[in-house]
Amino acid sequence: MSQTQKIWLPENKEGIIVKIVAFLISPVLGMFSALVRPNTKSSYIILFLSLVTIGMAINIPDDRTEEMNFDSIAYRAEFEDYIGMSANDYKSVISNYSQMGEDGATDLYSNTLYFFVTRFSENYHICFLFVSIVFAFFMLKTTRYLVAEDNYHFSVLCLLLLFLFTMAQIGKINMFRFYTAFWVALYAIFKIVLDKDRRYWLLLAITPAIHGSFFLVFLIYALYWFMHDKLQLSVTILIFGFLFSSIAVQVFSWIILHLPESLGGHYSDYINEWYMSEINEGGAGYKWLARLIEFLMRISVNAIGLFFAYHYKTRIAETKCKPLFFFLMAVLAFVDFAIMIPDVGSRYLMFVFPLIAYIWLVCFAKESRWNWIIYPFAGLYLLIFLVLPWGVYRVPCLHYYFELWDADVLYQNPIYLWFKYALFPPA
Repeated sequence: MSQTQKIWLPENKEGIIVKIVAFLISPVLGMFSALVRPNTKSSYIILFLSLVTIGMAINIPDDRTEEMNFDSIAYRAEFEDYIGMSANDYKSVISNYSQMGEDGATDLYSNTLYFFVTRFSENYHICFLFVSIVFAFFMLKTTRYLVAEDNYHFSVLCLLLLFLFTMAQIGKINMFRFYTAFWVALYAIFKIVLDKDRRYWLLLAITPAIHGSFFLVFLIYALYWFMHDKLQLSVTILIFGFLFSSIAVQVFSWIILHLPESLGGHYSDYINEWYMSEINEGGAGYKWLARLIEFLMRISVNAIGLFFAYHYKTRIAETKCKPLFFFLMAVLAFVDFAIMIPDVGSRYLMFVFPLIAYIWLVCFAKESRWNWIIYPFAGLYLLIFLVLPWGVYRVPCLHYYFELWDADVLYQNPIYLWFKYALFPPA
């Protein structure tokens, strides 16, 4: 029986009422009340409704400026461009995608979403409502793997592991295409790798239609297949990727030359020399600190991977986490190798955290002697989330949430929020 087929934990009426009341006061309060016992049916529903309401209430400026430079502003503009678009124009987008044409070849999901929502609403909040529904559904379906484990209980350790597992949160609405594809892909990977359910290859196959970069997931899976059950080879490839990341640009440049024109044009932006220099090089102000934190992040995830490898035979080899461990090693090797290409390595770094969290919970959490390692590891990323005023790699920062959500999301009830944003949106 797969993890997602486990029955919900029992709950009493009082607990359900508390969560409902908390949600009716504020979706944020409802979300936190549901996290006390997340593997209950009522918690799942409350979390879903909270995430969808919060996602719908995003408040996007009209114009993209240097001070407000968010992808969601471009998404709003793209959505509004679809208002009044004819069915024939949309068909040309689909045709371009199917033929790997220049326009729309990597954005089928967003283009389709924009087109169908604009058939009945010109309110971009409704568009982001549907974005949030898909996002929250796959996020919660995947998170049940973690919270349904017998080792999971309400504790500081488990809350830190839950934070790591769900680091790609609804606040990443600025990258909704990538992070929707992320949760769809991660759910499919858990089904394929952990549950051995090959039917979910079909689900994994549609992820490039959500975000074009997810063709790379199949490269990672091929690396996993090559490394599977070979511990020494996995460690060797991991170290190789870390030491020889300097040649990644040349390798990716060669690959891009052999891709279809539209995909090649899309990926060529990732290895633009000026862009990579702007992101990766040091500079004035806080950039040196960002580079230092990114280096610590890279060291920390590799240290955990090597820690798992060291204890593989005694702690992992005879557990259900064995295939996930090798998939983690494949992701780490890919991230290490591609980390100098900002929109490749740093994006796929996000796959590392839920895999680490799940393996730790199943294989290490029971013995408290090891948990001193996970506290500073998770604490580093929690500190980045709560304190930093700017992003490093793709790890979310709480600061950005308040740039795109009004304060009323924190304390207003969901009925008010739905009236304000979905029914009578601000001009």
